[in-house]
Order: sequence, then structure tokens, then C-alpha cells
Amino acid sequence: MDKLRFALVGAGGFGAGHLAVLSSHPRVSLQVVCDASPEVTKPLAGRGIETTDDFHVALSRDDLDAAVIALPHYLYPEAVCMALENGLHVLKEKPFARDLDDARAMLACARRAERVLMVAGQGKYSPGFQHAKPIVDSGALGSIFLTRGIITYHWGGAFANDWRWRGEKAKSGGVAVIDSGWHILDLVHWFRGLPERVYCSLGSRNALPGDYDVDDRACLVLDYPDGGVGNIICCFICQPSNRQVLLHGTEGTLDITNRKVVLHEGVAENSQVTTFAAEGSALEPQFEHFLGLIDSGAAPEVGALEAYDIQRIVDAAYRSAETGEPVTLRD
Repeated sequence: MDKLRFALVGAGGFGAGHLAVLSSHPRVSLQVVCDASPEVTKPLAGRGIETTDDFHVALSRDDLDAAVIALPHYLYPEAVCMALENGLHVLKEKPFARDLDDARAMLACARRAERVLMVAGQGKYSPGFQHAKPIVDSGALGSIFLTRGIITYHWGGAFANDWRWRGEKAKSGGVAVIDSGWHILDLVHWFRGLPERVYCSLGSRNALPGDYDVDDRACLVLDYPDGGVGNIICCFICQPSNRQVLLHGTEGTLDITNRKVVLHEGVAENSQVTTFAAEGSALEPQFEHFLGLIDSGAAPEVGALEAYDIQRIVDAAYRSAETGEPVTLRD
């Protein structure tokens, strides 16, 4: 197959992982890397990679087929739509957008341009969750009546009061639910689909001193159409680090992390416990999925529809936190 010519916009932070994938993939010709930081671009230029600090320059080139975009949330609508309108397929980092309006705008751009738009959700591609999905889909757990999801970690930027754009809700859309929580909501949605209602509490005041107007922790309750209930905890200012989903069903329970799956089959003293250890990367299989969408001629929005549903959950969570009441999802 011919190589696909890529731009990478945002090569620092998590973008460095995408850079590693693009730099080593046999089907990729990395044409240009864009980042605002000279500390990121200077070493790349030294390796002979063309660089720029302006995504407008990177995405307006005529020698590109696709782009991977990892930017602050408020820049996504402009950058993603510019890439799509220039005829590029786009893999963008999570979250989909700051809000539903931004997400809808990018979906509309993809449909008009007839180019694939995929929103990254690398947690689904980690080995533990990849191993768990066929078990859930097989019905081995029976009817799932309780789902628990947790993501916790200690982000130094918050403790140093170095929030930058993330600490401004107008730019980030929030943090605990839409940014940190996106990872765990993406995984829970992958197993359980859309809830009907969402209740969310963000706490009554900031947990840390500092200049920020975003959520720093969140507890969500999800009500599902089949009668099941879910509980999600998101916090990036506590320890220990944990990313875990537990699915409790009438026939068994599945305890899932990135690299381990524990299946409890049966009930109480008659239960059987099986542990699966899993090793491997998440970014490579995610990128292969993106290439597969391009190769198959998939509809432009296919890679973004799950993310749009998660955006609807996020939207309902923030509306619930404002009203103090459960909120149904918007169409």
C-alpha cells in the first residue's frame, strides 16, 4: 500500500505518544510536526523533520492525506474543521469538544468534507479492556445490574497552581468530568452504552487553593434503560492512581484494569475466579483502527459517534451539577 502523508499537530505531552507511533509506522510518511514549544520542535528539526509552530501552516499544506491533532480543547473546532476542509482524515485526541455545540460543528464538517473523523479513546485499546470486551459481549455475566468506574491520579499542575488553559472553564470546558473523566466514561460506555439519566455532584467548593474555575472531582450516577445503575468517580488530585471498571451481573463479576482482568463466575462460596494478565500497547491498535476506517471507506462520522454519545453524558453531568437534579440526555 502507498504511504499516507501525515501532519501531527501537538507533539508535546500526550502528543509525544502519537509522534512515536507515526514515526515508526510503515504506512506513514510524517510530513510536518506542529507544536508551540521550541523545546518540542527543535529536537525534531534536528532529526530532519519539518516543523512549525502554527497549525494553520501545517494543516493548509497540499501534500497531506491525514492529521493527528492533540491541542487544548478550545482550539479543536478551528483546527479540526480546517483539516477536514483541506481534505484530510483526522484522528483527534479526547475529549471530543468543550461542549455539544463544538462537537456538532466538527461532525458537520466531517460530513461535508466526506473525510473520516475519529476521536481517540485509547483506554478501549489497552490489553486488559480488549480482553474483557468479548467476555461481556458473550453474556457470561448475565444481566449487568451495577457498573462501577473509577479514575484517580495526582496531577502536579493542580498542586503547583499551574493550571494554564485547563483551569479556565471557557477554554477547557472543565476537567474532572470532561477531561479526566472522559477516559472512564469512554470505557463504561463501551460496555454499557448510553444511560437514560445522569446525576452528578462536583462538590460545593474547590478542594485546592488556587486560581481555577473548573471541577476538580466528580461523582456521577448513571441510570440505564435496562434497569441497571452505574457509579463513576473522577478525581485528579488524590492518590493512589487507579483506572478500573467493575461490571456486576447476575451470573458473575468482571474486574478490569489496563493490564489485568479478573472474572468471578457463580455466586458466593461456589464462585470461580479466573485472572488474566495482559500486556501490550494501546496507541498502536488505536491507530490501526483509524487506518482501517480510512481504508474501508467508512462514513465520515463513524469514528466519532461513540465520542459524541460520551459528550452527551458529559453535557448531562454538568447540567445536573448546576441544578442538583438528575438530567436526561439531549439528543
